[in-house]
Amino acid sequence: MSTSTSNFRGNFRGNFRGRDVGINARPDFQRFKNALTLQQACRRPPLFDFIIDGSHKQAILGRPVETAADNVAFYAKAGYDYVQASVYPPVVELGEAVKAQKEKEHTASHSTSQAVIQSFDHYKSKRWSWQPVAESDYAPIEPALRLLEQTAAAVPDSMRVLLHTADVFTFAWEMIGFTELCLASFEQPDWLEAVMESLGNAVRNCARESIRRAGDRIGAIIYSDDIAYTEGLMLCPDFFRKLLFPIIQDIADMGRQIDAPLIYHSDGRLYDVFDDLAAIGVRGVQPLEPKSMEPLQIKQRWPGKFCLLGNIDLDMMSRGSPDQVRAYVRNKIDTLNVGGGYMPGVSNTVPYYVNLDNYIAMIQTVYEYGE
Repeated sequence: MSTSTSNFRGNFRGNFRGRDVGINARPDFQRFKNALTLQQACRRPPLFDFIIDGSHKQAILGRPVETAADNVAFYAKAGYDYVQASVYPPVVELGEAVKAQKEKEHTASHSTSQAVIQSFDHYKSKRWSWQPVAESDYAPIEPALRLLEQTAAAVPDSMRVLLHTADVFTFAWEMIGFTELCLASFEQPDWLEAVMESLGNAVRNCARESIRRAGDRIGAIIYSDDIAYTEGLMLCPDFFRKLLFPIIQDIADMGRQIDAPLIYHSDGRLYDVFDDLAAIGVRGVQPLEPKSMEPLQIKQRWPGKFCLLGNIDLDMMSRGSPDQVRAYVRNKIDTLNVGGGYMPGVSNTVPYYVNLDNYIAMIQTVYEYGE
């Protein structure tokens, strides 16, 4: 055991309270990486969850997660082999529009059309918040980069950072409006190409600078960008092949420089682009919503191409009982982990409304599996 790992575990056991997860957490990122890249079939698969709400972190850790070290402590106590750190471009204009709408309508949700960018001329007439990052000025993302560096310094040798960056397509359609974006894809393609190229350059630079600062303490990368509904893609595959997938490929190529495989997060049904995802270097697919895709079909139609992450039904995690969750998780592992290539986790993110007892039951069931 390395010195840094030993010290970390000692501090963890001695000082942290909070909810007892009831597992003997044994972080092992190499095992996680071998499972992700289909190099090892693990009888007890690694856990994987994307964006865990702070209320769950606080309940398990016993205090708010305020520092990078706090976040590392939570991920280790909860049984994960990695610590997620997010670095993505600022889109201040969208945040302001969403906030204004929520205040006006007294609602916690927001519409999918903010009309932040009203036309191509409007786009060209302004300086937008992410454009400095697209031009390699990292001041707007410096707080996120510092937190990444602190996280990289805090992870023990048995863990690694999961770098998260995001959302070229999602930011574009949220700012333009989805209906308007669909029309513009035929009537004004230059407008969409300009917006997505600029956002894409910003995302590339987020990944590039993150890798420069954290180096091989980054063990894997997750790029998130929702491109599909339950029934299929939001737009035709050629749209994504032209405007989005080259960006994701560049991120995958950067990851290969530090031996950090790429995971892709998108809700919805992605069958029509799995060949593309394999070709551009995606190694893991998450969250595999049960209503959208059948993971066994993916394993059968694309054998040896993807590790499957997620597929534990969000509704079950929110409204089921711990016993139902335990049986459900065991069934998923029995079914999907034959030969390896599966990591259980909630089939989206882990929002505040996931029942904490169910979340802990999922973790315990994974750790107990096969023992």
